Amino acid sequence: MSREEDAKVPLLSSPRLENGSSSDSYAYYDAAKTSEEVNGVPDLGNEVPQGRHLGLFSMIVMFVSRTVGSGIFATPSSMFINCGGNPLLFFIIWFIATLAAFSGLYLFLEFGCLLPRSGGAKNFLEAVYDRPKLMMSVSLAAFSVLTCFSVSGAIVFGKYTLYALGFDEEYVNVKSRMCNYIGAVSVMIIVVIHGVSVKHGIIVQNFLGGLKLLLVAVMSITGIYAIFFNDPDAVNGTGGTTDFFSWHSQDTSLITSSSLTAAFMQAFFCFSGWDGVHAVASEIMDPVRTMRIAGPLSLLISFACYMLLNFAYIKVLSWDEIKHAGPLIGSVLFSKLYGKTVGRQLVTLSVAVSTASNLFVVIYSTSRMNQEFFREGYLPFSKKMASNWPWGAPFPSLLCCGVITSLWLIMLPQSGKAYDYLVNFEGYHKQFFLMLIAIGLFIYRRRHPDTRAEIRASLVGVGFIIFISAYLMAGPFFGDQSINKVAWLPPYQITAILTLILSFIFWLLKFVIIPRIFGYQLQASLITLDDGLAIKQWKRQYTDHTLDQ
Repeated sequence: MSREEDAKVPLLSSPRLENGSSSDSYAYYDAAKTSEEVNGVPDLGNEVPQGRHLGLFSMIVMFVSRTVGSGIFATPSSMFINCGGNPLLFFIIWFIATLAAFSGLYLFLEFGCLLPRSGGAKNFLEAVYDRPKLMMSVSLAAFSVLTCFSVSGAIVFGKYTLYALGFDEEYVNVKSRMCNYIGAVSVMIIVVIHGVSVKHGIIVQNFLGGLKLLLVAVMSITGIYAIFFNDPDAVNGTGGTTDFFSWHSQDTSLITSSSLTAAFMQAFFCFSGWDGVHAVASEIMDPVRTMRIAGPLSLLISFACYMLLNFAYIKVLSWDEIKHAGPLIGSVLFSKLYGKTVGRQLVTLSVAVSTASNLFVVIYSTSRMNQEFFREGYLPFSKKMASNWPWGAPFPSLLCCGVITSLWLIMLPQSGKAYDYLVNFEGYHKQFFLMLIAIGLFIYRRRHPDTRAEIRASLVGVGFIIFISAYLMAGPFFGDQSINKVAWLPPYQITAILTLILSFIFWLLKFVIIPRIFGYQLQASLITLDDGLAIKQWKRQYTDHTLDQ
């Protein structure tokens, strides 16, 4: 049973104040008093029933776990191919992606200070693009729920698990769909763990994150060893790709705007954790200080680790080894350096655990983002999907992410190319929204000249994001489109654009066309669920005000 908007409901855990201290021991969430009307629609406020329970260590773990996931172990092979096997071009793209990641991080940090609540990109876009009414909000909600999957990480987890168990590269990359099924099972297990208990889910997530930090240390040591102490000619009789100015691809005409765009998408994907943790801003203790430290520090850790490991790939592995390794390039490197037992089994299994840690964080943050969208009431079954039923955690929104991920894993063909396709698809639509957010920061500053965030993004960095995003959105349309496809699916940029159009049509039908045809308007009101979570409910207002949705 839900209560009316003026009801006071005890929180499941006391919220934290901005300085990190607890508020009154028996705190109340008063939806009517903590929210305001924004563009004529009630605002949901900053606090959630879970309270503020994520400290500095948890946020560093979340950042690093979200960032150092499957990407660095899976994408360098296809990136190197897209760069024509040229190490110099390969590292230039990595450095540009790093600059873009830091620029994007500070863009989100400034917006996060201005709008300090869970939702991340959702809040930033809604605050700026408020005309036509609800177009951005509803379209973004529909799009985000349609794409709330973690397929790429699940695929890599399955591949590395099989490879650690002794299956060969051809079986893992080409012949078997078993990695997809292992990924689907792992995702559903994570959904259950996070859905049963917020506390225990965070404990498991932090434990795996601690192992992830240990793996980051191993990766860094591996990079240092490979660069300074390893003789590549002495390892299995094959040398690495040490000439930084050579082109190892036999056909340099294949190096096109489309291939370089794909390479950048894959590099930028490896840093993608910085844009996901703002989805849980309402659960962070002392959010400004915590994010100011955790964000840049985590990106620096990730960058150092990536550069060391990339130098190791280039120095130790030959062009043919890199080309044929596909998403297993990390395991191929460790196997070559440390042998079959330590390198292939122990370290490869550690990579699988690292990817599992990444899945925990991605599914956690994605579910929180979904919950924020369902709280807005735009989508079907929003009241049920937004709730923390039945165990005090957002199990319905977690289940949404798990089911959509599993369906993708079942439908996709067993191919290394399927992984690249999904990475590029995710990267493409993220660039679209990132460009809108970057432009939106200038608009927000102009509208609110007297408001200054505690953390500021530089004008150069924001302008850089706009330029890079515009290029990445145009780049895939030039060159050979076959590299952008997989199986029956169209090129990834077309799939992303069609999904955006479908989301826009949903808003147009539900909030514009159908209400005009049947002569009603949709009006929002706040209700509070039994656990203290405030959500919106949209009702049809006819001229006689008698019929409700």
